[in-house]
Amino acid sequence: MSKTLVAFGLVAFLAVPAMAQPPGGGRGFGFGGPGGGGLGMLLSNKSVQEELKLAGDQVEKVKELADKTREKIEKATEGLEGQERFAKVREISKELEDDAKAAIKDVLKPEQITRLHQIRNQTLGYLAFANEEVAKKLELTDAQKDEVKSISEEAGSKMREIFQESQGDRQAARTKINELRKETLAKVEAKLTDAQKATWKELTGAPFELKMEGRPGGPGR
Repeated sequence: MSKTLVAFGLVAFLAVPAMAQPPGGGRGFGFGGPGGGGLGMLLSNKSVQEELKLAGDQVEKVKELADKTREKIEKATEGLEGQERFAKVREISKELEDDAKAAIKDVLKPEQITRLHQIRNQTLGYLAFANEEVAKKLELTDAQKDEVKSISEEAGSKMREIFQESQGDRQAARTKINELRKETLAKVEAKLTDAQKATWKELTGAPFELKMEGRPGGPGR
């Protein structure tokens, strides 16, 4: 699986299920990589652990959480491929998130939890606005939610086109997707009031670059 697909899979699955759709219907869109199980799997990413300054015992507990999440996903999706697999993971996403949130409270310090959520919001970009907690904190109106949904769906269609037209050129696809995500986030932010923009800044915190990790035996960064 290309790094581009892993990166998109991370973003797609971390989003609210109704707005997260895989661009090509392939099996592995982020479910085996960091983020495939929401907060728990995002927390297993080394660059995230370093940003949070996790202690040795915290790292071990995080690994246990990630392993349990991965096992739950694999068990729930056994024998499923493509859209069926994605749909099943989407179906159990809330359960996975609730499990992760409960476990994280016993592992991370309050300030680490806050930063983890900021990192997730940054990683999601425009898709973060579909998250119920984010929408509630921003106090999005129904009209704004509809506008965000429309903008996100348009971006999703363009993203699928990019994958289809990339013809195996991973770097070109990655560059176009990153640019599309920036443009889409700007469109969504333009729909916010000044107060909401200030809240969004608090919800994302200081800039952070998520470094994707290759699978054992597979391509790295």
